[in-house]
Amino acid sequence: MFKSKRGKFISYILRFAVAGGALYLLFRNQDPVETAKRLIDISPLIIFAAFCTWLASQAIFVSRWLLLLRVQSIKISYWVAFRLHLLGIFYNICLPSAVGGDFIRAGYVTTHTDKKIEAALSVFVDRFVGVTSMILMAGICYFFIPIKGQVPATSEQVEQKQDLFTVLQNYWWLGAIILGVIILVIAAFLINAKWRRLLFKALFFLWHKGLIILKRIHRAMLIYGNHKIAFIFAYFLSFACQGIFIIGMWLVGRDLGIDCPAKYYFVFFPIAWMVGVIPISVGGIGVWEGVLIFFFVSVSVGLDKDIITTKANDLALFHRALWLFGSLPGIVIHLCGAHLPKDFSVDYSEVES
Repeated sequence: MFKSKRGKFISYILRFAVAGGALYLLFRNQDPVETAKRLIDISPLIIFAAFCTWLASQAIFVSRWLLLLRVQSIKISYWVAFRLHLLGIFYNICLPSAVGGDFIRAGYVTTHTDKKIEAALSVFVDRFVGVTSMILMAGICYFFIPIKGQVPATSEQVEQKQDLFTVLQNYWWLGAIILGVIILVIAAFLINAKWRRLLFKALFFLWHKGLIILKRIHRAMLIYGNHKIAFIFAYFLSFACQGIFIIGMWLVGRDLGIDCPAKYYFVFFPIAWMVGVIPISVGGIGVWEGVLIFFFVSVSVGLDKDIITTKANDLALFHRALWLFGSLPGIVIHLCGAHLPKDFSVDYSEVES
């Protein structure tokens, strides 16, 4: 247990170090005072609109999750689901993983229903719908939606512009490094005797006790498969959830002076969100911002690189500040115990069995 705690502590330290190092590299050339002034100078109406789009997107997010719960005949109120979602946002921000809040949400939703496995599964099905819809949105917007309503670029600007696909091709080596790291981690897992024992214990648990759980998961997935209309509507809600918030970020970007076609916001933000899920930092801090800034600098035209970088930094900071502000209610919910049913208690006899 001591080694396990020490390993977790080291993991936390490393992820905080990654977050701190990434933030330093991204903002080392930025004047904090000037950055604060630029953010303060954003139109109050734009700030209010961005917050409203964030709030609307979270409300739709909860509706999507509630729909997936209803498919499994799990009935909890909308406000209970909303409180659990806000709690999840708080843990996503403070835990060293952008999906840590999903595990918290999955754990606490089981206290509100007898269908514990199905309720926990709904959280991860919800995450699957969210991630795949982000991939679809980024792909559709980039490859199929033409750029309209933009001011034509000059010949000099056209020469400066790089196609996003070309940029990604130039950085193929980064994908190779990530793939190599994944292979090394898997190999280490198989070679290390302690990790092999953990694997065997997990397999032993699945063989003796997990078959019942797997059967219930299989049955729950069949239920989702038999409600295709509900699943399609969940994707519709997902597009609406993400799209509304991205529009809010587009408004902020325009106010900051970022001269970038609107459709690219629907490409950059989903990709950045997906990269931010990788558990190498605390809540994706530094990693998400770096991806977003990289994309804006790579495809923006008509501005000096330093100016583009500054404006992209401001947009990334505004996005992070908005999420931090949105996570505050989760702290109150946790401290007040508003995420638990009023008659919550632990049945230890059931746990032991």
